[in-house]
Amino acid sequence: MIRNAHAWLASVGLWALIAVSLAEGAEAQSPIQRGQSLPPPSASQRKDDAEGSENTIKFRITRRPRQKEAATPAPGAAAEKYSSSDGTWFRDALRWDASPVDLSFLNADDRPADRRGFVKADGDRLVFEDGSLARFWGANLSGPVLFGTPRENVPRQARRIAQLGYNIVRIVQHESNWVRPNIFGSNARDTRHLDRRSLDAIDYWIKCLKDEGVYVWLDMHYLRDVKPGDGVTQGWDEIARAKGIIWGFNYINPQLIELMKEFQHQYLSHVNRYTGLAYKDDPAVVGVLITNENDLTFHYGLSFLANHNNPVHKALFDRDMLAFAKATGLPGDKIWRSWEPGPSKYLLNEMEHRFNRTMIDALRADGLKSPIATTNLWGANTLFSLPALTDGDVVDVHAYGKAEALSVNPRSEGNYLTWAASAHVHGKPLVITEWNVPYPEIDRFTAPLYVASVASLQGWDAPMLYNYSQMELQSPGPEEWRHRINLWSTFYDPAITGVMPAAAIAFRRGHISPARTSYCLKLSPAQLFETMLSPEHNTATIRTLIEQSRLTIGMPAVKELPWLKPSETSSDVTVVTDPDHDYIPAGAAVVRSDTGELARNWAEGVQTIDTPRTQAVSGWIGGKALALKDASFQFKTRKAVVALSSIDDQPLSSSRFILITAVGQVRPSPATDMGKLLPNRAADHLPFLSEPVTGTITLRTRTDGLELLSLGPDGKVVSRTTPSSEQDSLAIRLPA
Repeated sequence: MIRNAHAWLASVGLWALIAVSLAEGAEAQSPIQRGQSLPPPSASQRKDDAEGSENTIKFRITRRPRQKEAATPAPGAAAEKYSSSDGTWFRDALRWDASPVDLSFLNADDRPADRRGFVKADGDRLVFEDGSLARFWGANLSGPVLFGTPRENVPRQARRIAQLGYNIVRIVQHESNWVRPNIFGSNARDTRHLDRRSLDAIDYWIKCLKDEGVYVWLDMHYLRDVKPGDGVTQGWDEIARAKGIIWGFNYINPQLIELMKEFQHQYLSHVNRYTGLAYKDDPAVVGVLITNENDLTFHYGLSFLANHNNPVHKALFDRDMLAFAKATGLPGDKIWRSWEPGPSKYLLNEMEHRFNRTMIDALRADGLKSPIATTNLWGANTLFSLPALTDGDVVDVHAYGKAEALSVNPRSEGNYLTWAASAHVHGKPLVITEWNVPYPEIDRFTAPLYVASVASLQGWDAPMLYNYSQMELQSPGPEEWRHRINLWSTFYDPAITGVMPAAAIAFRRGHISPARTSYCLKLSPAQLFETMLSPEHNTATIRTLIEQSRLTIGMPAVKELPWLKPSETSSDVTVVTDPDHDYIPAGAAVVRSDTGELARNWAEGVQTIDTPRTQAVSGWIGGKALALKDASFQFKTRKAVVALSSIDDQPLSSSRFILITAVGQVRPSPATDMGKLLPNRAADHLPFLSEPVTGTITLRTRTDGLELLSLGPDGKVVSRTTPSSEQDSLAIRLPA
């Protein structure tokens, strides 16, 4: 199917393509769906349309009345600016089991996902064994989706994941206590034996993903609940009181350390029955995380204070604390004060480091070749949590956003990408194993391209959405519980998944240039350990630089922590030492990248991406005339993202296949059960309702014979039109 104008309009009308015109039925070797012809809508499609089907773009565009759009209101509460859903909104724009766009060609050189050899960290980059750059755009599969998805749906969903543009999936929460069954089975008496059926389910996911050129990241520990049958005696009463969750305790309790080593050995040495390879020996496994969201430096170091009533673990902690204080000369009357910056942060990093080395050494002794991350910068962690994270081959960070991120003034506030940037240690690759602006945040549709653009500018290696799915992947049913929206599943959400193809191709094909200039914020030991430096506290340097130039955080030499390697910078990196300097010109309300390709006007809440192969506008675009290099955008819809993406890798001005993505608000439907309305239940149910994005794109192009193809949620062309042309420009009116 040819696709040169692909319009993503909320729900079913979210995507279109502009492509060189072909005769009806002619073969089109498109990068999106190679070898398919471009037929007119089938008889069944036309019949469905005439009967009012909710599954074709044609019906929604030609039969529904135009949405009434008000002018952009005066500045006020953001919530008051958003339109309410009405009968013009698209219904069920995104199918749970099909992709409206097929970008699986991006994975063509990686099928199966082991052809380039093992991935390794090379300075601040990830590279394959053959020397090629490893660049990952991914998502998570979490908990129930791993074990509850019907087997016949696994290869189909692996295919869909590749079609949406992903090339890495993180497998997580496989051992979590709330998941039934989990890796230990359904009613296990201990957590020292891995369940054969559960392993088979993960084996099959890995095999199917690998076949589609999708790599895998594996976690070792998160919410495993240690049970009496595991044989832990040291501090057992305290562990039992924590319901078996060992966050913090695992760093100092030798019995828990042995349990964790045993698990990672069993899990990674298990031979996948479908690939014939142990996980540790499979090049498709490109990363391993030792323990998820589990640190001492900010969160769980508090567990050893007297008021937490953990005397056994406090005694273990106090023993190590006193020995470290004696060895380093740090003041014993302050080093225990784990809730505040200062001496305790040296101690807690040291304790994490000792654990990290034990676990990493065990993994390498088992034969693991893949990069390792220790834990993550997450929650409200500050920069004093970074040193121990450098034990890993990569540094991992989690970043969760809220609505109106594009309107955040970086002079005074951080947003979720500021948090991500604060973890980019100089000389280390940065992976983001979790990011999201989760449902029901109203403008979550602005997130995928924002993440892709800043990640490209910064040179981040592997952003992964949390989640593709946490729920079993199967058709929604009429029962209320089967079409209730899952907060942590995006596979059916047009607001996130609808924009993912545009974000994936921009990031993975390098449409957005890396920054031309680089800065390293090199902190002194006093700055790093004895102050609260975070995106919300005293870090204007981070906030104001990350959308302009490349920024990394430099580690100092620390005599108390001789294992911490000080960052060494090259002559082309500008070293700065003040963490709280404003780098945006005085009086400006716009932050621009030094490449000239990215800009964010926080006063207007608008981001633009202006590159030869991707051009996009996002945020409060309604009522504005936004002109980029090859395209101008004029839309009535108050808030939306509209993007042009070159699919054939040619500049938009000469491309023969352009994907158009146009997504606005996506809201839930009222609750029903077996078709009956449930007025007393929250309106957080499927189908999603998507706001039509109304306006005009004017594209300047040297390519003749382009036509506009509207795509259904299954990727089929449902209508074809010829855009009006004038000299060297095409006027593309949306909805298509």
